[in-house]
Amino acid sequence: MRGACPFMRRGSPARRSRCRNSAPGDTDLTRLPSRVVTEVKSAPMILQALAILLSAALSAQSAPPQLPPWCPSAGIFTINPDQLVVEDFGADSFKVAKGKSDDYDEVDVKGRHWSTSVYPTGPSDSWKWDGEAAWTALRATLEKQGFTVVYLKHDPGRSVDATLRKGAGAQAAYVEIFFTKDDAFSNSLKIVEPAAAARTLTLTPPAAQPEALDDSRDFPYLTALAGAKLLNTTAETGPLDVTTAGDKEPHLVGSGTITKLYEGPPRVSSIDFVNTYGNALRAAGWTVVDKTSAIVAHYSKNGREIWIRLSQEGADRWDVTVADVGSGLRARLEKDCAVALYGVTFDFNKATLRPDADPVLQQVLATLEASPALSVEIGGHTDNVGTKAYNEELSQQRADSVKAWLVAHGVAASRLTTKGYGDSVPVVPNTSDANRARNRRVELKKPNCG
Repeated sequence: MRGACPFMRRGSPARRSRCRNSAPGDTDLTRLPSRVVTEVKSAPMILQALAILLSAALSAQSAPPQLPPWCPSAGIFTINPDQLVVEDFGADSFKVAKGKSDDYDEVDVKGRHWSTSVYPTGPSDSWKWDGEAAWTALRATLEKQGFTVVYLKHDPGRSVDATLRKGAGAQAAYVEIFFTKDDAFSNSLKIVEPAAAARTLTLTPPAAQPEALDDSRDFPYLTALAGAKLLNTTAETGPLDVTTAGDKEPHLVGSGTITKLYEGPPRVSSIDFVNTYGNALRAAGWTVVDKTSAIVAHYSKNGREIWIRLSQEGADRWDVTVADVGSGLRARLEKDCAVALYGVTFDFNKATLRPDADPVLQQVLATLEASPALSVEIGGHTDNVGTKAYNEELSQQRADSVKAWLVAHGVAASRLTTKGYGDSVPVVPNTSDANRARNRRVELKKPNCG
């Protein structure tokens, strides 16, 4: 710092005098202790070393993904790093010939995974692709490394479709190519080499009481993957859709949701993502309901009723949406004077409560028990299928069924009123199955509120 006196202690006249007698920016090293002189002289070297380390770290972080070092590409083809998929633990299928015919089996292989389009070498404005020559060169190099051809469909003058394998069983590495004769933009390569799923995650089970949430932090019971960055947190009114392939109708839960969007870590395949979170959720006491296109999980212990949906949004982004039925119910009732009870389900066209309605009704019971002075209206609502008279009668019967359940579990009947609204108060237009499912609901309403 120019004009300042380094190493000057407060209340030291001698040191202040030295500073006054020095030119701005000068330091009289002869008057400083030898240890301090050494530190001053070495400071630029330390800063330079730190700069080198920082530069190396940034370079490593921004280095484009590459094919495995044993895969020959120099002089044969090039890749676009932006199109290269690299996964620490992924899966792909490879063709393996059956006998001497063109028939083959598709073998699913798991391990470290690469997949990419390939292009000619050299400047793109002068590209010339020779798929025959590329295949011949690649095959020769891989065979020298111990690979053997296990599938080959060679259509001279048109294309080469081939699989090479090295090793056997779980320790086998696979390479599959599809090279055209002269089309520079229609060639592909995929590789899987042996690797174990090494990613692990430990989750803390939800506590008996709802946790305090922070928009800038993970959910307390849903830790992010190591290396992930939280991008944003959003809150929405309305239920969470947890419908799975086995459901005959839309399955909606909760009265509000919170979603956290993450970026990273890189190289996480869908199978790695699903397995890592699926295993961690089960270990923490969750029930994993579905893990096909997304993970749907349910926690119904310690008086909690929580649903989550985890899904990947592209290569390096993923999100988690949570519907905490109990805390959401209480908060919505307090704030808005009314709350929809999605998850209170009935037999088709009947007022008979289904067993899966019990967890939500338990949350309603807990809310009423925690507030003995609270009285509520139970409102039944339907979609617009059927006549108005029929829908009003059905909705009234369903509201009465919920009241009967609560009274049977200890709530005074005088605290509960019921009303069947039929299809007169839709929350969304009845224009789709999903919308009609939202309109079929039971609501709690605080009287003389709002």
